[in-house]
Amino acid sequence: MDTVLTQAFLAAQEGRSFAFATIVEATGKGTPRKSGTKMVVMADGSAFGTIGGGSHEKTAIEECLKAIKTLVPKLIRCDSAGKDELAICGGKFKVFIEPIAGQKKFILCGAGHIALPLSVITKMLGFQIFVIDDRRAFANKKRFPHADKILFGRHAQKLSSVNIGANSAIMIATQDHLFDYDCLTAALRSPAGYIGLIASKIKRTKFFTRLLKDGFTPTDLKRIKSPAGIDIGAQTPEEIAVSVSAEIVSHYNSHWLKTEKFQSK
Repeated sequence: MDTVLTQAFLAAQEGRSFAFATIVEATGKGTPRKSGTKMVVMADGSAFGTIGGGSHEKTAIEECLKAIKTLVPKLIRCDSAGKDELAICGGKFKVFIEPIAGQKKFILCGAGHIALPLSVITKMLGFQIFVIDDRRAFANKKRFPHADKILFGRHAQKLSSVNIGANSAIMIATQDHLFDYDCLTAALRSPAGYIGLIASKIKRTKFFTRLLKDGFTPTDLKRIKSPAGIDIGAQTPEEIAVSVSAEIVSHYNSHWLKTEKFQSK
């Protein structure tokens, strides 16, 4: 199998995000590669295959990395006629940047009252559900039949064992403040795209003060959504779950927010 497709297949199997860069139109003689040529770029910047090398390939890789974050495809135009004195092969071509999102994961640290409706909603949103708790009465398949994986044991330790990426969301709502804090530090050391903490303003202030003392930076703290969820006046566990789910959707769709809607004439 072609190396490009093999690497894309392996990334998809592991739930990692990546992007294809495909030459969709090549005009004139001298273009470095022909239409249909593909390159695959991983989220860490590694690339397999080539669309011809040089400055245009570098630009394509940069655009792929942007697309992996925004999930917005793009068509870029390249001119190899030598006007910039960097590419002198001749000819013009277009490259289609196609991002492929990895499997979204939602990791619940704590399997209490809020966790149950929250796991149901996020499952419907397409997330793979991980439930972590040290109580057998809560961390079981009977309570969470829809969960993809239930991890029984110390919250922070089990959290650290999960393969976490930018497409991973973590919600921290254990039965103990100490467990919450340990999970929060583990979450901040991961590349998780969303980190939520169920907490009062007082608890949030105490945690943030301690995190700064423990070596975390103000930039790290900005990653934490606490109190988690969009303010809809939520009171019940189900309402809180709706609030948090909406915030997670908003986070991952941030590039679409405030965009103009097309109007039919």
